[in-house]
Amino acid sequence: MIPSEAIYAEYRRRLESITTANGYSSDAGEEIYEGWLAQALIMDEQQPLPFIAMQPGEDRRANKSSGGRLVREVTHHIIVAEKAEAGVALKLQRHLDDLINALADRNNMEQLGGNAIDSEVLDAEYNIPEDSYPVAWVALTVTAKYQMTLEPKT
Repeated sequence: MIPSEAIYAEYRRRLESITTANGYSSDAGEEIYEGWLAQALIMDEQQPLPFIAMQPGEDRRANKSSGGRLVREVTHHIIVAEKAEAGVALKLQRHLDDLINALADRNNMEQLGGNAIDSEVLDAEYNIPEDSYPVAWVALTVTAKYQMTLEPKT
């Protein structure tokens, strides 16, 4: 498994743990979608809410590399979609708390199960519609640095 794939898998595993049985505020981790498919899903009023969507973002050079080693940083954007109804702001705040608790490393040694050099939980943004749009969401950005070792292909 390549390093960025292992990081993605670890984030997904952690998101899947977001259930009330595990002490979180919802069962959003039972429905996880990849990419911005979420935009299409939230247009469908039959879609069960809440759910989580993961979108890979940039994968860029983190710093100058040498000796056949590249340090890169991959970004992921994660949203939790929720029904836009009375009390949705509080629900979104709880979803954000769940995301942070699931995705943040507990100490400086863990680093996404050993798959990253460093990882960070960054800023969050709320989207609560003012019109009759049926869905609100909270979006969170996470990053992870990893090292690629260049090996000759024979």
